[in-house]
Amino acid sequence: MPGTQSESGLSQEQSPAGPIGSAGNVRRLLVPQKMATVIRRIELPQETIRDATRRSAPASERDLRRAALQKMQQRTATRSPMVSGQRRGPQSGPIQRPGQRPDPRFGGPKRRPATSADPAKEIKITPPVSIKSFSEALGIKVTELLTTLMLKLKIAGKNINSYLSQDEVELVAIELERNVKIVEQEEIEEQMIAQLVHDAANEAQILRAPVVTFMGHVDHGKTSLMDALRASDVARGEAGGITQHIGAYKVRNPKGEFVILDTPGHAAFTAMRARGAELTDLVVLVVAGDDGVMPQTEEAINHAKAAKVPVIVAITKCDLPRSNPMQVKQQLMIKGLQPEEWGGSTGVIEVSSVTKVGLDNLVDRIMLDALILDLKARPEAPGKGVVVESRQSPEQGVVVTILVTDGTLRIKDQIVCGESFARVRAMMDDRGKQLQEAGPSMPVTVFGLDRLPSPGDKLFVVEDARKAREVVEDRQRRIRELSMAERSAVTLETLSAKLAERNIQEIKIILKADAMGSLEPLRKCLEELSTPEVRVNLVHSALGGINETDVSLAQASGAFIVGFNTVADSSARQAAERANVEIRYTK
Repeated sequence: MPGTQSESGLSQEQSPAGPIGSAGNVRRLLVPQKMATVIRRIELPQETIRDATRRSAPASERDLRRAALQKMQQRTATRSPMVSGQRRGPQSGPIQRPGQRPDPRFGGPKRRPATSADPAKEIKITPPVSIKSFSEALGIKVTELLTTLMLKLKIAGKNINSYLSQDEVELVAIELERNVKIVEQEEIEEQMIAQLVHDAANEAQILRAPVVTFMGHVDHGKTSLMDALRASDVARGEAGGITQHIGAYKVRNPKGEFVILDTPGHAAFTAMRARGAELTDLVVLVVAGDDGVMPQTEEAINHAKAAKVPVIVAITKCDLPRSNPMQVKQQLMIKGLQPEEWGGSTGVIEVSSVTKVGLDNLVDRIMLDALILDLKARPEAPGKGVVVESRQSPEQGVVVTILVTDGTLRIKDQIVCGESFARVRAMMDDRGKQLQEAGPSMPVTVFGLDRLPSPGDKLFVVEDARKAREVVEDRQRRIRELSMAERSAVTLETLSAKLAERNIQEIKIILKADAMGSLEPLRKCLEELSTPEVRVNLVHSALGGINETDVSLAQASGAFIVGFNTVADSSARQAAERANVEIRYTK
């Protein structure tokens, strides 16, 4: 019956379900129930009770994260350094990947807020000046600088990548009451030059040959006079017997040696004459006895005075019946060159390139003035020089005429010249003879440069290749920035003018020349030919021969090609005939 207890002490209700014996007879196992016995009471401290109560109280998610973070930081601080094979535990903060900046929230370095520059401090910046670099130098945000330009100075069309002119920089400095100074960045180059000067200071000095520049009006006989002194025939190689380039030549005379720089006399070659005056120790002013003082003669006098070099006057063509040296001396006295026989200080020599009359007197006068100047150089020092002329040819590459001014230039020397850092592969003198080294006051043709330098660039022999590459890279960077500044110089004010230029007729020209010294004056002359109605657009100008690329560019732009002392190859001529592109040659 229900509720009855068997002999084994198990009731039917408490036995497990399911038949274990005969059908209908269910037996369940009894589960003994044990009661807890209190032995004694333990009183916990009140601090422990409060801590347990605080921990058991419901907390926000933010508090729980902060507590977990603090606990992880404490474990990390007390953790011993991990040895090889030890398992890595939890980190305090996110995983730091290589190249990722540490987060300041997890113990990384905190970023310092940008502080503005002292208004009274002088700020030096180097051109070209961009908006971004100028704002960093001033210690203000780019938006503040743009606001100043657009709202206060009314200079529109600027963005963070734009460049500012010197006038705009000065206006911003006045508006913001800052002391801004624009300086040329030549720190790396100056350090290299200072080191070279310091290294060569203790070298022994000896007398060197003078550098003499022949200057004067066109077709007054400068090159013919030089040929008579050198016993050469350079004038025959020039177009029409008129000099088109700067030539450097060494004259070896029993009375002494000197270097001649032959400059062009045409009006277009003003920059060449100015460079020739800067490179020289003496100036020989060549004036034709039958022509007298001409405009380029006056210009040559001004260049010589600006260079502060002595002037010797050579009156040429004295063998002609119509020559009048007395009239020439009177004209020179009016221009400030008073002959010695008239109480002045200018030596005047009457010469003839045909009959060789007066050549010895001219050489004597050159050597006398050189002796007075006491010109010295250090032949044992590293070589230094100046670029006289440069050109590029398909067979020889970059060909540069160098005048060594100090030291000695040798084969395989590491040189820095313009934007190039290279080794000297070969050298030749003015007569085409191969050289192994060139001393002071020696004009040489150098091969091995990878980029075309400009006339007037300095050449240095360097030993520190790393420093030399830094100088070259700095020069290349500045040239790129200046080029970008020129391209970004379009503002809203100039945009309207450029749109108006579309209505002007223009002549498009592609110019190719044989030497850098010819390319510069030709570009200047073509630009000066523009008028308000017709403009000359120089699409492209470069050195070397005319090739298929030039023809393709002329076809695409609708231009014609002009070659100065250079010709087109056969493939370029065939391409020009197919594309109906006009090619003109001039000398």
